[in-house]
Amino acid sequence: MFRYLKLQNYKSLINFYVDFMGTRKTPKKMILVYGENGVGKTNFASAFYTLTEFMRTKSVPQIREYLLKKANKKQDDELFQKFLQENYCDTEAIIRKCKTINSKDNMILEFGFKIKGYNGVYRIETDNSRIVSEKLDYVWNKNLTTFFDISEGQEPKLNKNIFRKTEYENEVLDLIEKYWGKHTLLSILQYEIDDKADDYVKKRIIKNLYDVINMFDTFSIRVKEGNRIERGKVISINEICKCLDRGVIPSEYEHELDKTQNLLNEFLTRIYSDIKQVYYKKELKDDKLYYNLYIKKLIYNQIIDVDFQIESTGTQNLLEIFPFLLTAVEGNTVIIDEIDTGMHDILINLLLENVYSAITGQLIITTHNTLFLESDFAKDCVYIFKVDQNANKALIPLTAFEERIHPNLNIRKRYLKGMYGGIPITMDIDFEELIEIIE
Repeated sequence: MFRYLKLQNYKSLINFYVDFMGTRKTPKKMILVYGENGVGKTNFASAFYTLTEFMRTKSVPQIREYLLKKANKKQDDELFQKFLQENYCDTEAIIRKCKTINSKDNMILEFGFKIKGYNGVYRIETDNSRIVSEKLDYVWNKNLTTFFDISEGQEPKLNKNIFRKTEYENEVLDLIEKYWGKHTLLSILQYEIDDKADDYVKKRIIKNLYDVINMFDTFSIRVKEGNRIERGKVISINEICKCLDRGVIPSEYEHELDKTQNLLNEFLTRIYSDIKQVYYKKELKDDKLYYNLYIKKLIYNQIIDVDFQIESTGTQNLLEIFPFLLTAVEGNTVIIDEIDTGMHDILINLLLENVYSAITGQLIITTHNTLFLESDFAKDCVYIFKVDQNANKALIPLTAFEERIHPNLNIRKRYLKGMYGGIPITMDIDFEELIEIIE
């Protein structure tokens, strides 16, 4: 779970800090982020995605090669190459994409986190092309300590206690000398974990360091960026939940597909009164099972079989976010940008009300749906982006405005009146005058 986020010179967030802590020194399990359009909600969510990008820069060449082979694409396919470049970036490309335009100062991302009851801090600093500083503080022997502190031009500081085998410290120092700067140390270690067989790295580093790497590699995120490009990943119950509408699996996993079908039947028939059944059409080819989701839908008093691919944007979006909600219930951290896209206010409000009590991890979302503000769970969850006269941005919890929120207080009405900020401030538009201008 994340305790706080601190950013400097990250996109439109120049000097930004937000605290996610609730009562009893525990991070809040749900965060609802509000603000006017263009204020920085997506940039806020993207900071977590940038963390996942920094975690995999060492693996990017292998990921690209794997995807090219899997998609059976030619190396010179420009569209596919563009997709890979946008979604699987090296460090320089990440910095170019994320560092504030015209900023002369370094970019800094700092994540306060909590794993198994213990606090930690991870900090990355870059110049215009490289990592220049990286530091991880986490618990060892029940005390917060520095695991490593690496800065450009200085000898790396590695805590000897993070290594189970002394000789592995020398291996890591060699890796730092070869790769650090173009890659973070966590990215280097993540690559080593994936590349080496038989838990080679896991046996050589302490569990607490492995837990940090695992958390940063396994939280789920879905972010919408420019031109409606969606980026992210979901760590879910099974592989099918990552692609619920259609896909290909080994034939021996058919029982997993059947369980997923039962899951969707239970879910979608409760959400939609006109959906009577959900099922997968299956086709077996060369020991692989091709599946495609269909629904039996009541249309003009007839049950019609409908390919899920032609369902509404809102229903498809619902199916996409469903695995994210499940993984938050399972105990993982989840970030979703614009969760309510295309969905009715009442429907998405019902989903969050139902999932809130079941969350054992953390769910962080951005939204424009003000109906959430009338829900009982929202009182401690709401954060609002405020912008001052100098365009400085802050993400402030609702509790900072209302020290004591009375049960009868209508915070939605107060928000819409502008009492907390975070709403558009505009003037009336004379469309007849606009027509005159263009004529």
